[in-house]
Amino acid sequence: MRTEEQVFDDLAQVCASPGFMHVISFLTFRDNIVGYKDELKGDDYAKLFSGSRLIRTEMSTLIGLMIKSPRDFAVPAPAEMDRLREKAERLLEELHEILQEPVRADMVNAMAAGTFDPTDNPFKKAEALREPIFYAAESAYSFQYRDFSVAKYARDSGWLKEKKGFVPEEAKAVAVAITSFLNAKLLDTLKGLRGKHPRDWTVLDGFAFTTGEIAKKSGIAKETVDAVVDAFTFQDDGNQTFNSLSDFNAANAFPILKGEGDARIVLLQVSLMEALYDTPFYWLNADKAYRSKASANRGAFTEEITAERLKTVFGADKVFLNVDIWETSAKKTKLGEIDVLALIGDIAILVQAKSKKLTLDARKGNDLQLQTDFKGAVQDACDQAVDCAKHLLAGNVYVANPDGDEIGTASALTKIHPVCVVSDHYPSLTFQAQQFLKVESVKGMERPLVSDVFFIDVLAEFLTTPLRFLSYLELRSIVGDQIGLSHEIVALGYHLKKNLWLGEYDYFLLDDDLSVDIDIAMAARRDGIDGQKIPRGILTDLQGTTVARLISEIEARSEPRTVAVGLELLKLSGASAQQLSRMIDRTVADAKRGIRHRDVTFAIEKDRTGLTVHCNFEPDWIAANSLKQHCERRKYSTKSSKWFGISVSPADGAFRLGLLLDYEWKRNFHMDAQVATLPAPKSIDHLERVMSGEPEQALGRNDPCYCGSGLKYKKCHLRRD
Repeated sequence: MRTEEQVFDDLAQVCASPGFMHVISFLTFRDNIVGYKDELKGDDYAKLFSGSRLIRTEMSTLIGLMIKSPRDFAVPAPAEMDRLREKAERLLEELHEILQEPVRADMVNAMAAGTFDPTDNPFKKAEALREPIFYAAESAYSFQYRDFSVAKYARDSGWLKEKKGFVPEEAKAVAVAITSFLNAKLLDTLKGLRGKHPRDWTVLDGFAFTTGEIAKKSGIAKETVDAVVDAFTFQDDGNQTFNSLSDFNAANAFPILKGEGDARIVLLQVSLMEALYDTPFYWLNADKAYRSKASANRGAFTEEITAERLKTVFGADKVFLNVDIWETSAKKTKLGEIDVLALIGDIAILVQAKSKKLTLDARKGNDLQLQTDFKGAVQDACDQAVDCAKHLLAGNVYVANPDGDEIGTASALTKIHPVCVVSDHYPSLTFQAQQFLKVESVKGMERPLVSDVFFIDVLAEFLTTPLRFLSYLELRSIVGDQIGLSHEIVALGYHLKKNLWLGEYDYFLLDDDLSVDIDIAMAARRDGIDGQKIPRGILTDLQGTTVARLISEIEARSEPRTVAVGLELLKLSGASAQQLSRMIDRTVADAKRGIRHRDVTFAIEKDRTGLTVHCNFEPDWIAANSLKQHCERRKYSTKSSKWFGISVSPADGAFRLGLLLDYEWKRNFHMDAQVATLPAPKSIDHLERVMSGEPEQALGRNDPCYCGSGLKYKKCHLRRD
């Protein structure tokens, strides 16, 4: 195998070939442009998940190497175009094999030496992580970079206007105008190829514009367009820092290239949007007098954008920014600081935010630097979250907002979901967290979610109610490292299809294309693309069902005991929720026909728990006691660690009350006698069949009812039609 340096140098020579920009424009069109008719669908997006396409980091590498040399814009002959393309792709594949070699070599050497241990994790080493870092999936959408760039640098508007000639909102407007113009121009360019000889075929013109064209098309002042375009244009200095795969590549920071005459070229639109979000950081950081202020502004942005998205889910009155934990109300000893705190019932989401980046030394395979970067970006935030969670769960603390006012609802928490958020695209963040994150086990604290601000935005976009949001965090915590995935949107995509359950499996490997419905829905919502705005699955399956209504009524109460019941309901699959809805509807209908007490009980085998639903005319306190006793018997008879119950109104099926029994099973001789004749709970499939007719096994009128209520069959589920 050749060295990485040898292959990189060969690739640089190919990229310096005359007319290579035409090759790159073709590759960009082939691998990064998606066309569709009428409505964007999964089949249209399939090309973006093909293993044969060049991903963005590979395209950026080609562009970065091309701009190291003066460019010749002559169109190569078709055969030469094919030769250059094939050679570039072959060299990129060779680079991929070289990056994978450290893991393979370590395994081979260990086996030869007789020291191979299958439990060893080769990805603990930075050199082995270079491959997943370079080939990491994008964690952010281009429109997120575009839109968040305004909020990220809003506090720096004065500096940007003075030094660069524009403010963040103007930069965004110009970038939007450029992409809109190029989208239309690329289509015209493709149509124009029909009348040309194949030797003249090139799509490069579809990526070119002038500032005058943008100003005229958008109505933005030309001086503003010029200022923005100049700021993000590569200045043809030879990209001197880009001498290896992990070096700084100016093509990412300055994605606008100079063309012939006064033309400018944007080969990757997503790079332009990311530059809006990322490049000003380096300008601000280079100003020593302004550096500390810029750093503080960046930290504030991360906290505020997270808080704003959580407010859309939990409500402004349930989300708190910059929370302090004090030992007592005297506020003499501060125990901890929380960046963002969201509350519902006795459950909290505790966010610690960081704005650290992955350095170039870490990308190059420096073990010490990789661990240092991860500690600063993730581990420190996680440790802070754990310390704060301990104090909150222990109670007897004074929790206050920045004004010193007490947040009383934070003093009696039983469950906390820590969330560690970074502000920038941190390559292979989920994978790195699975390798390096160390978390202390604390009773009442779930496993931390490690993500960036972009994923928090996506979560809040689709999981728009507190219970849905909390349910995902709970399921993601349970799954932990038992899933292999490139980024968190993939896990969410699977969850939105069928709930994030492993079932009988010990490990899931999730393909990237599980995110396609989210990709389309986000593009439809944020960019106005014609496409399905709600991913099909759990968000659509429950629409208009009784279970969905019950969940909404539970959320409106926000009571600790009822929130827990709502979370259990959300764990049901779409099919099970539909079945339960039909059974509750049938139970309520029976009650309206004069049957004094109706109930449904079924087991949820995959979670070793179960659900009991009561519907009766008793006063609330009697109904609550009856439900509790029934659930206790059921929980004990099945030796479950958890059981939950719901009581609904016989008038309209509205939620009355709920309970969750969550404690370890212990033998009790008194309970043994109570459940001696209690039949085993049935599956939800069995119960629905029975409720639509007679039980499979004939029962006498005075036999115990099959549902487990403890009543005689004639007083419970015996049909009286």
